[in-house]
Amino acid sequence: MQKYLGPKLRAGQGFTPVRNHRFEDVLLQTRFGPPRAIFVPGIPDLLRSSESVLSGYFSFSSSAPHLFGDRAEDFAGAVRELLASRSPDGMFWDWPGDTEVVLALKPG
Repeated sequence: MQKYLGPKLRAGQGFTPVRNHRFEDVLLQTRFGPPRAIFVPGIPDLLRSSESVLSGYFSFSSSAPHLFGDRAEDFAGAVRELLASRSPDGMFWDWPGDTEVVLALKPG
């Protein structure tokens, strides 16, 4: 993606800010107090097509189609070509991982 979007991670119309703090540490400084984390298991055997993998990239704010400008189709073609070279049948195994839900409740 760097070839198409550059070395800095994009976010919306700008760039992703550098953060050196944890979300949980910020919550500790609010009236909500210490947060609680809950883990939700991911889908263990997710099969995705090449088009699903490509649409996954385009779904991120850091690689949304508008960020590519007139090069979005060039990027899509390059991804399709790479995926076809890795899986002739066009299917890929994916595990999106577990989801961590951070809960903080207002006292009272």
